[in-house]
Amino acid sequence: MGDTTVARIEHFAIFAKDAPALKDFYVKTLGMTVALESGGNPPGFFLADEKGVALEIIGLAEGASVANTRWVCHTAFLVDDVASRRRELEALGIAFETGTEVDTPTMKTAFFNDPEGNRCQIVWRSKPLVP
Repeated sequence: MGDTTVARIEHFAIFAKDAPALKDFYVKTLGMTVALESGGNPPGFFLADEKGVALEIIGLAEGASVANTRWVCHTAFLVDDVASRRRELEALGIAFETGTEVDTPTMKTAFFNDPEGNRCQIVWRSKPLVP
């Protein structure tokens, strides 16, 4: 109990009915890279951003269901400019939610769903969330 260091998050995970296609979506649209193919049936992948944060895509077993992420969770991606990144993603055919945007001097956000229905957010902050 002597060490009070808080653990650092290594990765977060989401489910996918078509893990290879979802992997391709995150690589092509958000610039992530494949760090590890975890294999298996269904297959899984670990993707990484340029800072080393990882996203695990877990292949969803046939017949399994997941929660509606609109009310449960989302994956947030830090960007330099929400408006311009949104335009880039919309040009790729991604539809954004309406009525959930935040546009203040300290934070700007926009939400969309990936091809598997996982809720995603692009976010800009005037100051880092964690210094």
